[in-house]
Amino acid sequence: RERERERELIRMVDDAVYRDRERKVARYNEFRRALLLIPISKWEDLTDDNEAIDTLHEVYGDDVEELDLLVGLMAEKKIKGFAISETAFIIFLIMASRRLEADRFFTSNFNEETYTKKGLEWVNSTESLKDVIDRHYPEMTEKWMNSTSAFSVWDSSPNSHNPIPLYFRVPSS
Repeated sequence: RERERERELIRMVDDAVYRDRERKVARYNEFRRALLLIPISKWEDLTDDNEAIDTLHEVYGDDVEELDLLVGLMAEKKIKGFAISETAFIIFLIMASRRLEADRFFTSNFNEETYTKKGLEWVNSTESLKDVIDRHYPEMTEKWMNSTSAFSVWDSSPNSHNPIPLYFRVPSS
């Protein structure tokens, strides 16, 4: 069963790579250059996974310029603390900002007429899912959730309140 899934995944990737090549989708390094990112010069720049490096050598030889975008994105190292790679993160930033700019509820309709005064207070003061749960189910968070994040262990010690809005904070390393 596991082997079947693996073969199906390989077939899907093969098909996607073939279609990308037919449509003349940029290769990995060309794509990174277009995003003003540093291209890779060797497979070790892309990944720390020795098995993946061996496979890349087998398929592409030493020519990193031939690396298909999809393959590169799948093999690329993840950013520490993130579930995605650098290239995927840059695309996420570009697309997220475009979506926000195109969303009338964040632009022309971001007002009391649309949200009400209380609604705008909630939107402007909510930083996390924990805030939403606190607002709607305070008895649950009082009893069960000590942490400051709904995504951490609920009985962990809470972080102290930070008066700086989330979008102005500098991440700690």
